[in-house]
Amino acid sequence: MTVVPILAGVIGLTLGFAVKRLQDFNAMSIWVWPLMLLAGAAPCLVAYSTLHPGAAVDVAEVVAEKDSVELHVPPDHSLMVTAVLTEESDEPGTDKTHYNLKIKGVGWEVSADGTMKRESATGGAKIDALGQQGIEEIGGKRGSKLGEDLQDRHDLRESGDVTVTVTNWQGLAVEKLLLEVVPSPPSDVVMWSFTVLVTILGLVLGVRDNAERLASDLAFLCLWGVYMRDGVTPLDDWQEVGLALVPAALTGWLGVAAIEYLVINYFHSRAQAAEAEEEAAAPEQEAVVEEPTPRRRGGAAARRRALQDGSSDS
Repeated sequence: MTVVPILAGVIGLTLGFAVKRLQDFNAMSIWVWPLMLLAGAAPCLVAYSTLHPGAAVDVAEVVAEKDSVELHVPPDHSLMVTAVLTEESDEPGTDKTHYNLKIKGVGWEVSADGTMKRESATGGAKIDALGQQGIEEIGGKRGSKLGEDLQDRHDLRESGDVTVTVTNWQGLAVEKLLLEVVPSPPSDVVMWSFTVLVTILGLVLGVRDNAERLASDLAFLCLWGVYMRDGVTPLDDWQEVGLALVPAALTGWLGVAAIEYLVINYFHSRAQAAEAEEEAAAPEQEAVVEEPTPRRRGGAAARRRALQDGSSDS
């Protein structure tokens, strides 16, 4: 539940300051509101889908190197690897376990690896890895503390029946690894495409309405969802959700903000140059004096004078 106030606080402060800034510069438009709604929904959706992936469709356990199990992987599912810890000990190597898995399907094969780390094997409530429910016993499967990593999620691009084989197991922190096939969160392609789209629309409004820093604020929230998607698992809870703010802030409030500054200033400088040319051309047009139309000479009066001159000569 700690994740909820973190999400509400960060999203509320980011969008609140953005609205105040846009109102001060009279840069609010009706299109800002749906963009803000989409950007604020992105981290909420990703946080929920990563922390609550849903029921596992297949489960197995491995306890040592060369162990092999069969699993069925439906489309758009991932392999969740959860550490079941050994009893706490002062022996070297009991603080971490490195593993490597070979996942082989029909016509395809991938590898997945990770390192399970713990600060202490005691303290904190255990977690029922299947139902994500807290129970009271100490040790074993439990929620991660700050600095620990007890669960990994590996995306699977293919589906079907697979064979998972442990090709490496080093360390004494883990008694066994629980392998679960769970629904995947929104894919990286979807998240990055969504982020780029929202950022471009924010830039368009920034240029049109002089809505400075709107694109970088929206990009920050979308990028928060992107980085949560790759790092957050159910046992991580608020730790990884909070840590994902760091790369999101660096990318959104520095990288995107720099691009936003250049784009807005480029178009504004072009607009100012066009206005200056129009103002310079206006006095020149006023200074042009129209030349009088020359009067036509000749006609009937000229012919009469010519006849009179001829008759007088005769």
